[in-house]
Amino acid sequence: MDIDNLMNYSGENEACSEVQSLEDIVGTIIKNNAEDDHKDDMVSLEPVTRKETLMASNTLHNFMIQYKNTTPELLDAIRKVRDELQIDLNFKEKQTTIKS
Repeated sequence: MDIDNLMNYSGENEACSEVQSLEDIVGTIIKNNAEDDHKDDMVSLEPVTRKETLMASNTLHNFMIQYKNTTPELLDAIRKVRDELQIDLNFKEKQTTIKS
C-alpha cells in the first residue's frame, strides 16, 4: 500500500465536501430552539389552593429559621406573606366593604 493512499484516504475527503454557511447553521439552531420552546409550552400548571400555599409558607419559614445565614429581614418578609395568606384564607368567603 502506498503511503499517500494511507495518509489521504479517498473516502475521508468526500465526507466534508459540503460545508454549511453561517446563515444555515444559525437557521438550524433557531429552528431547533423554536421546536423545543413549543414543546415546553404544553406543560399545564395545576392550580394551588390558599391552604396549600399557607402550608408551604410555614414550611419555608421553619426551614429558614434553621438555616444559619438567614437575616431577620427575610424572616419578617416570610412572616408578612404568611400573615396575608392567613387573612385571605379567613376572609375568602366573607364579603367585605371598602370601609371595613
